[in-house]
Amino acid sequence: MTPPDGHTGVLVVGGGPVGLSAALLASRLGIPATLVERHRFPYAHPKARGVRTRAMELFRLWGMEGEIRGRAPANPRHGFVYCRSLSGAEYARTPVGDEDGTLSPSGPCRVPQDELERILRARVARTAGVRVLFGSTVTDLRQDRGGVRATVEDTETGGIRTLTAGYAIAADGAGSRVRHGLGIGLTGDSLGYWQSVYWHGDLSRLTKDRGAIQYLTAAPDGGFVTVAPVDGRERWITFRMRPRDAGDPGGLTDPQARELVRSAVGEDIPVEVVSTATYEVTAKVADTYRDGRVFLAGDAAHVFPPTGGFGLNTGIQDAHNLLWKLALVRLGRAGDRLLDTYEAERRPVALSNARWSQENAERFDDVWRSIVSGAPAGDAAARQRGHLSALERDLGFRYPHGALVEERPETTGAETAETAETAETAGAAEADAFGAAVGRRAPHLWVHDGERRMSSLEIFEGGWTLLYGADGAPWSDAARSVGRSLRLPLRAYRAPGPRFGVDRERFDRLYGLRPGSALLIRPDGHLSWRAPADPAGRHADLLAQALRRILRRETP
Repeated sequence: MTPPDGHTGVLVVGGGPVGLSAALLASRLGIPATLVERHRFPYAHPKARGVRTRAMELFRLWGMEGEIRGRAPANPRHGFVYCRSLSGAEYARTPVGDEDGTLSPSGPCRVPQDELERILRARVARTAGVRVLFGSTVTDLRQDRGGVRATVEDTETGGIRTLTAGYAIAADGAGSRVRHGLGIGLTGDSLGYWQSVYWHGDLSRLTKDRGAIQYLTAAPDGGFVTVAPVDGRERWITFRMRPRDAGDPGGLTDPQARELVRSAVGEDIPVEVVSTATYEVTAKVADTYRDGRVFLAGDAAHVFPPTGGFGLNTGIQDAHNLLWKLALVRLGRAGDRLLDTYEAERRPVALSNARWSQENAERFDDVWRSIVSGAPAGDAAARQRGHLSALERDLGFRYPHGALVEERPETTGAETAETAETAETAGAAEADAFGAAVGRRAPHLWVHDGERRMSSLEIFEGGWTLLYGADGAPWSDAARSVGRSLRLPLRAYRAPGPRFGVDRERFDRLYGLRPGSALLIRPDGHLSWRAPADPAGRHADLLAQALRRILRRETP
């Protein structure tokens, strides 16, 4: 066995989009990272076929949005098209659904996963502070109070090396070897087995003027056989949604794959079958996300049905939630218990997304039953609209517990008209599905700082931000003194103000900033504390107490 190859801050096991995002973000936060991935090249069989708005916001913040959009086909005009076959009669359509473009500086992108992986691999390969070992497998992972020790095998040569790290992130997929080694189980439901065929062919004559996210044909013996565009031109995926109780059908032979495509298209066309896959569709979440110094992320932590497109997207947000916490704990600026908030915040989100994805799959069953029974499928298809328009789920979710100070109703001896009005303003913001609330992503606003226009998300990313109103100047002094004492870069802005110029009406509606109060936004852009007005002038004490509580730091 070769001697240890040195120590790294974090070992990332798995080089799909989630693991690559984790390694990239680690470097941005100053954590040396080593990534181990068993495939030397991106997996050729496309899986996910789209990135939702929140994950695209993160790619924008990391300087990658333009390149990703450049590899994506144009957004389709239609959502789901239900038909006898692609060349046969239509039964119903589910529209794509409109998204409010004012809520984000970005928007969804239908880039296929293999293209996304190529972009991320290239970015990570040229990122300082990240060591990449493609074509390697972690065969053993052990930990003690001082760190993590991994045995890594080169999949081609069989060579063995040893890596040590302060922490490890298991992003090695649904069959996670790391998760199994830790003895962490998955809890949830199985929806049966699906089969897929990745193929090349020309469907322009059949899809012209009705580009869609997916074309679904109802198989008489249960489920749908679909045609889904990968690049919108010649790359396609055909899924066979088998009935839940049908059992494992095994792999597809080449003739079976071609017949599946032919039945969905409805006529013989030249087809190049590239690859096939058979897999179990599940809605399951890991029983815990942390074991000492090892954390689960992405499909290693949660597996959703592909009916919703939240698997990859939830995983990228996992990494975004975890890495800033790891960075602060490594620097000694937060207590180890801050890392427990990763599971407290992210696991409920995964449970919710798993249920929602499962409900989407069950609604497909409703549409299938309508079609094969000869009943109109319009109503059943219309109920799938929420499957495609899920912006509230993507941007409006909220952490009720974790690295935040939970809000309590303010009580005073006597409520004046002014306090009632300001409380109502803040309450209105929280009641808005996208308004500022503790635990929720701080809303996007276009901000002018006197020189340029940017999204508020750019200001919040990677650091601590305190927003205060025109009468909250003491909060600026508090931010400077507390930032120095806790060794945290803490920026303070008067909002609206010369360095945080925003539309006042929109800011008031979305943020509900009470007179004399302040809002504390943490490095992942989530609101962590709504500071009360304090006539006694204890602003620095209140801010220090809140940050110590959020960071799980012991009071001196």
